[in-house]
Amino acid sequence: MQNKQFKKTIILGFISILSIMIFIGGYVWADSVDRENQQRSETETITKKYFKKTVEPKMKKKEKTNESTGTSEVTTVAAATKQTPPVIVAPAATVQQGEPFNVYTGVTATAANDDDLTAQLQASKTTIDTSIPGDYTVHFSVVDANNNTGTADRTIKVIPATVEAAGQEDTQPADETAQAESTTDEKMPTETKTATAPSTPVYEPMTIYMNGQNIPYQNGGQGTGQSIIDANPSGVAATWGGAAVQSGTDGQNTHFIGHNPGAFATIFSLSAGSQIIVTDANATPTTYTVRTLLQLNDYGEEVNTGKDYWDLTVGTGDEERITLQSCINDDINLIVIAYK
Repeated sequence: MQNKQFKKTIILGFISILSIMIFIGGYVWADSVDRENQQRSETETITKKYFKKTVEPKMKKKEKTNESTGTSEVTTVAAATKQTPPVIVAPAATVQQGEPFNVYTGVTATAANDDDLTAQLQASKTTIDTSIPGDYTVHFSVVDANNNTGTADRTIKVIPATVEAAGQEDTQPADETAQAESTTDEKMPTETKTATAPSTPVYEPMTIYMNGQNIPYQNGGQGTGQSIIDANPSGVAATWGGAAVQSGTDGQNTHFIGHNPGAFATIFSLSAGSQIIVTDANATPTTYTVRTLLQLNDYGEEVNTGKDYWDLTVGTGDEERITLQSCINDDINLIVIAYK
């Protein structure tokens, strides 16, 4: 009897231990599943980038999933305007030799909150010597209320004065005229003047001409555009968005990127109405006129309004145009859009 009771006790003990082990195992398994799901949800962030985060423009799309509808929604990232430097627009200028010129004419400065800082502009030189033809560079700077400093360079080209030859009347005295006519056997040699036709500009292939500067570029596209400009920040630009290969006749947008400081520092001197010439691989030039200048954050949204310009700047579009992009700082990009 006691032997049977002892066996029952052992069996019940074994069942109790087994139950406890099953309970503990189930708890550990459930906890590991929860941890795995949490880690997966934290890493599933869908982003769309212009290019990798470097000194250069790096706009990107950030999306989240609406759990109720299953659709994606673009989220707006607020711009830190207090850390955004002012933007100076300093268009290139051409002046004739000897003519007076005010270096501040046409130059504007705007803070990130749209305050006009033009009156606070400082120039490296207030006058230039227009008596000597050549190219002159004036450096502009301005400081906003948050002690952020904006800078830009302006190129001023002084060209030689145009000299028009006035016609001269024959004022030779009558007696000298008669004497000249009497010596018909002695003929003075006459000077033949040959009119020289204006020379046709010679363009290099795959080059951007603006503000008196020639900037070579390479057709890189989103695959290699960023690495191209990183390899030569001061000497080359590259295509990135839009049509990967520049053509002035495909009716599409080509998006160019370049470093600032570097090859694209000059785009900060462009303004509405500025002209840009871009040649293709065959050196065929196409002239574009600037219409739009924007400050966009890394998600392609305008700094002050949050309006999305991603498709306009990076898409191919349905109109012949170019988009130039360079960085103002690590978060804000200057966008220049010019149309044929």
